[in-house]
Amino acid sequence: MRAAVLLRPGTIELQDLPLPMPSPGGIVVKVRAALTDGTDFKAFRRGHPRMPMPTRFGHEFSGHVVALGVPQGVTSIPAAEGERPLELGDPVMCVHTAPCGKCYWCKRGQEELCETIMSTMILGAYAEYIAIPERIVRTNCYRIPRSLYGYPEGVSYVAAAFLEPLSCVVHSLDLLNCRPGDTALIIGDGGFGLLHAMLLKQAGATVLLAGRREVRLAIARDVGIEAINSRSQNVGDEIRKRTDGRGADFVIECTGREEVWEAAPDLTRRGGTVSFFGGLPADAKALFTASRLHYDEIRLISPFHFTPAAVKRARDLLAEKKIDPLPLITETVPLAEIATVFERLKNGEGIKFAITP
Repeated sequence: MRAAVLLRPGTIELQDLPLPMPSPGGIVVKVRAALTDGTDFKAFRRGHPRMPMPTRFGHEFSGHVVALGVPQGVTSIPAAEGERPLELGDPVMCVHTAPCGKCYWCKRGQEELCETIMSTMILGAYAEYIAIPERIVRTNCYRIPRSLYGYPEGVSYVAAAFLEPLSCVVHSLDLLNCRPGDTALIIGDGGFGLLHAMLLKQAGATVLLAGRREVRLAIARDVGIEAINSRSQNVGDEIRKRTDGRGADFVIECTGREEVWEAAPDLTRRGGTVSFFGGLPADAKALFTASRLHYDEIRLISPFHFTPAAVKRARDLLAEKKIDPLPLITETVPLAEIATVFERLKNGEGIKFAITP
C-alpha cells in the first residue's frame, strides 16, 4: 500500500509499505477520508515528542472494513457499546485511542488521562489502509450512520472523519458547564476554534470568535457566528462592549500561543473561566497576574483529549446532523498531493484538507 511517512520536520515521503494485518479482535480499514490536523501540522513544522521520526502520521479518518481479526469460529467483531458486530464492508468512523478501563484514572472517570492511552494510540491515517486494534474497536469505533449518506457520494466519509476532533471539542465543553445566554469568547480561527463556536452557538451561548485571517472569519460568519479580526480590532474592547464591561463568561484559547495564554485571563469577567485548549510546546511557561486570578476568582482549566462518552456524543451530533463540519474543509485532494497540502498549510492557506487515498 501507499502511505505517507514523515521523515523529519518539513519532509514527507510517500512509501510502498506492507498491507497491515488485523490483530485478534481488531480490524483493517480502507481509508476513504483522512483530515489534516493541528497536531500533525505541528509535527510537520517542528517535530512532536510523541512522534519519533521517521513515522507514519494522520489520525482523523474514516473508511470501510476490509479485514477482521476474528478468533477461530467467530465471524464478526464486537463494536462499541450499542453497535451490532462489525462485518466486512461496513463503513466505520473511529478515533485513534481508547482507555484501558483498569488504571487509576480510568476508575476515577478520567479516561482521557488513562495511563496507557497515549502509548497505545494509532497513527498512519494518511495511507490506503490502517489497522485498528481491539481496544479501540470495542470502545470507540462506530458504524457510519445512514443519515450521513444524504451527502453526495463520498462526502459522508469526510463528515465522519470529523469524529475525532469533534470528540475533543465535546470533552472541552463538558468542563465548561456553559449555560444558554452565557457569553463565550473564542480566540483562534482554526478548525478547533470554529468547532467550539459551532457547538457553543448550538448550546445557546452568545459567541464571539476572534482571529487574524479574514478568509476563516468569513466562514464563521457564513454559519452564523459573530467574528472579529484581531489584527484591526481590539479583542478586549469588543468583548467588554458586548458584556457591559464585565468581560466574557468563558474565554477559550485555541491558538496554542504563549502570549495569548497570558492575555486570556484579562478578557474574562470576575468569576469567569479561561480554557486553555490550544497546547503549548512542552518547555513553554506562561505568566499570569496572581492578584487577578485570586481576588477575581478566575478559574483556569486545560482540557485534554476526550472520553468514550464524548466520542459517543460526537458521533450522535454527526449522525443527527446537529452540526455540519463540511464548511471547514478547504479542499479534497488525493494522497499523492499530501506534501503539497502541508506546504500550503505552512503558508497559511486553508483550514482543514480532506485526503482521499
